[in-house]
Amino acid sequence: MPRLVDRAPIPERSAEVTVRGERVRLRADQIVVWLTISSRMEQSPRPSAMAFPAILDTGHTHTLTIHERHLIEWAGLRPENLRIYGAVRHLGRRILLHAANIWVHSNHPQSRDRLTDRPPFPLGASRGIAVYAQANEYPRLPILGLRAIADNKLILLVNGSRRVATLRTAVRWWPFSGG
Repeated sequence: MPRLVDRAPIPERSAEVTVRGERVRLRADQIVVWLTISSRMEQSPRPSAMAFPAILDTGHTHTLTIHERHLIEWAGLRPENLRIYGAVRHLGRRILLHAANIWVHSNHPQSRDRLTDRPPFPLGASRGIAVYAQANEYPRLPILGLRAIADNKLILLVNGSRRVATLRTAVRWWPFSGG
């Protein structure tokens, strides 16, 4: 039962992290996951790929939404090098969906920004990732949505009293063997 996010704190205050030399503000009351993205052709993340933060948002209906700038500067991928899967409309604009692989990096328990050395876990993105063009300011940070959790049969646990979140794979548990 791999834990992709292991009791990551849900902070009450904003904080900053550095991603590829850029200071990035992480706001309070957000669940942060660390990702890398590769083209659909790549069966593992590139060794040079660096993890970047994304907001885990169960109110977001796509698998992953990312700004073109983040795709280029953080993920090291150009949208034109990713196969176009389709398109959606948002606020009257056409947003392209690209074929890509998403990799989730596990955190150390109770640490939001300290990652383990374990290989990242692959998430399926069978309906593509939404890439917003440079003309948009949305999204401020990449957003991993509910579709990523549901389509990959993951389990998200949020403990509000302890202000921690855990995201893990499903476990098959059979309390009774047939008989």
